[in-house]
Amino acid sequence: MPRFPSHFNYRWMKDKFTDEIKEIIHNSVNWAKYEVQYAKLTAAEKMTVLGTAVAIGAVVMMLAIVVLLMLSFALKGVFQMWMATPLAYLCVAGVWILFILIVFLFRKKLISDPIAKFITRLFFDKRP
Repeated sequence: MPRFPSHFNYRWMKDKFTDEIKEIIHNSVNWAKYEVQYAKLTAAEKMTVLGTAVAIGAVVMMLAIVVLLMLSFALKGVFQMWMATPLAYLCVAGVWILFILIVFLFRKKLISDPIAKFITRLFFDKRP
């Protein structure tokens, strides 16, 4: 066993080492608490942005339905200049079926990709 000078205080070193370990543990616990709190705040912010986007989307969809209904009646009036009223309604229905078919065929590019991109950017963006 190595010999240390007589003025070397083992007890003082042991107490200092124990205090440093306690301080490290205390700082680690505080850091973990702050990380959990930050994660909660970040999740709340992301969910607020997502909820706002859904609410705005719902309002825009309702208004768009009203506008499209009015445009359908206007289109019926245009078709009615050249044909009978029942045929004008059938032509408007045909335009709607064509529109729905186009949206269905391009649903990935028009609907799925923008939503996935928005959600990915919302939850995984590394901005401060």
